[in-house]
Amino acid sequence: MTKQHRLGLVDGMLIAGAATVVGATAISALAYRAATHMSPQLKQKGQQLAISENTDADNAWYLKQLPTERRIVTADGLTLRASYIAPKMPSHQAVILAHGIGHSREQMIPYARLFHDWGYHVLMPDARAHGDSDGHVIGFGWPDRKDYVQWIESLVSELGDSVKIVLFGISMGAATVLATAGEPIPDNVKAVVADSGFASVYKMAQHVVHHDYHLPAFPFVPIADRISQLMTGTRFFEAGCHSTTGQGEGANFIHSWPSRYRGSI
Repeated sequence: MTKQHRLGLVDGMLIAGAATVVGATAISALAYRAATHMSPQLKQKGQQLAISENTDADNAWYLKQLPTERRIVTADGLTLRASYIAPKMPSHQAVILAHGIGHSREQMIPYARLFHDWGYHVLMPDARAHGDSDGHVIGFGWPDRKDYVQWIESLVSELGDSVKIVLFGISMGAATVLATAGEPIPDNVKAVVADSGFASVYKMAQHVVHHDYHLPAFPFVPIADRISQLMTGTRFFEAGCHSTTGQGEGANFIHSWPSRYRGSI
């Protein structure tokens, strides 16, 4: 093989390698956007989906309660909204409910009804980038943990220092409440219930890429991880309740793992 042929072969390999990297990056960017972006249309679709999954009786009960709206403004400037339902009788018990990905607060109506029947104050937030809350980037429970600390503080401020709070979440909401429990939170939080959550956003992303997009986790997830860092300042690898759960003290934990996005704590 002549020197010219060898140089041509090397050039071809470099071009092919560069094309592969560019292609992988482009696919990763598209997958990242598809998995994390919530347009107004998708938010509305999520609300409709949440309502449709409930029974007519549960939805009718919710409307009869005439829930009032609560709001917080996050550190990054998002206005988040929640429904508040007061108990029929004076109570020092409250629950904050956390819905799953691609849904809205209405998904938690059956649980709200249950806790309300038990005499609880009920707070049902729309997660960032869901329902009527601001934002277009799904946090998968990680930035949401800071939001839920604010919800806890707002509830304590409204109901008083004697209130005892339960955090209850399903799917992404379960990951949210577990991650929240690892933050410095008031002692008012007495229990955390996590149904079908995931411990690691990185492992969840690997599962989604493989099963939903039929792509190998490597190199697409590591590239998407870096894209997330550039776009939001947070890496998938760093995000997850595996790094926070166990720091919380004074609360009881109940969790289950039937979710297909599960990870290990």
